[in-house]
Amino acid sequence: MGHDVPSGRGGEGGLRARFRVICDKRAVYNTLHSLESILAVAAFGTATVGGDTVTAISHWADDAPQEILAGLGCRRDPFTGRHYPPSERTLRRVLAQTDGDELDRQTCSYLAGGHDVRDLSAPGHGERAGERDGGDGREIPAELRVGQGCEREGRRAAQRTRERPRPAGMLEAGAADGKTVRGAGHGQASAPQLLSLLHHRRGVVLGQRQIADKTNEVPELAPLLADALCGSDVAVITADALHTARESARQISEDFGCYYVLVLKENQPSLLAAAQARLAPGTDADHERAGTGHTEADRGHGRIESRTIRTALAIGLDFPHAAQLFRIVRHVADLDGHGTSKEVAYGITNAPPDVAGPAHLSTYVRQHWSVENSEHYVRDRTFHEDDCQARTGQLPHVLATLRNLVISTFRQRGHVNIAHARRHYTHVPQRLLTLFTL
Repeated sequence: MGHDVPSGRGGEGGLRARFRVICDKRAVYNTLHSLESILAVAAFGTATVGGDTVTAISHWADDAPQEILAGLGCRRDPFTGRHYPPSERTLRRVLAQTDGDELDRQTCSYLAGGHDVRDLSAPGHGERAGERDGGDGREIPAELRVGQGCEREGRRAAQRTRERPRPAGMLEAGAADGKTVRGAGHGQASAPQLLSLLHHRRGVVLGQRQIADKTNEVPELAPLLADALCGSDVAVITADALHTARESARQISEDFGCYYVLVLKENQPSLLAAAQARLAPGTDADHERAGTGHTEADRGHGRIESRTIRTALAIGLDFPHAAQLFRIVRHVADLDGHGTSKEVAYGITNAPPDVAGPAHLSTYVRQHWSVENSEHYVRDRTFHEDDCQARTGQLPHVLATLRNLVISTFRQRGHVNIAHARRHYTHVPQRLLTLFTL
């Protein structure tokens, strides 16, 4: 390994300093380009439109302005004074040899040292003198401008946050979920799986680990949390039914001192049966009057959605530190009231009622899906991850980590629409130098 890097995003805590401490597995005589410059080129190339493969990243680097190549630490020819990026072959070979888990730790540590440039819920979000939206007349910051105005999704997100604020007393939460890099599968070789932890509110990846062969996500959760929660403000861990296991619940409660919110399904039949029995009596109105129920409704995206939750104490259940059981019933209908569907989900948590009431639990469960919407979906649809057929060594893992780095940095800069953000930084290449702190 290398030397330790101070926290923070400037100076020795910048992105290149984080890359510098990663072990370079090449022979000393075969290092025309430094590892930090190769990783920096790959990160910057990933941030641009079309930078979804090593070939595309190499094409971008070949056309990149000299000031950007110099900022990335690319090799300088002493005779011509020009900076030259690594070739596609070098990029592919070195990235495939890089330790993906260590790259995850360093990039997430870099992200943890930064901060969001603004809070979408803050009054006056998006205001700066001299630059106007052109729609509602509000002034917007230059770094969020796309074309002649700011991102439409950014305005909508700010409006939703103001109209439907989170319940008072909510704790910061992280969503743990796995994703298969499908394009990397080939023949008899299975596609690699990555388990990540995403911050609910900020949409920033806090940690990621590759799941070992011949196992699943469950044993990787504790090592992931050990890396991701270091210095983090996360106090609640949400996960799907796969992680509803006694050891996982014990580790979250005792080893990490966090609350868990877990989904109950058939893999825990006795707990599911107990939840169904304890939450069946009474009506939703009875539970709301007793303070153990909550109902909320949303209208948008071409549908009307209502969610009703009821809770019950988990006294006497044989599950580590269990405090409450809950049931969420979700009804979805078209705007005209037709096509109604119904979903029922059960869950368990170690958070007592005075820490997480019905409205809190409903919000935690709903925001858990941010890991799908804000990370996995974006990697698949905007970065075409499942279409990328990079398979050699650690290459699929490393490319996924660089995508997480870019997405999280965009979100810390205030962008909501990642596709718009990529165009914003591609059309004017010099903007890339302001995206990361090198």
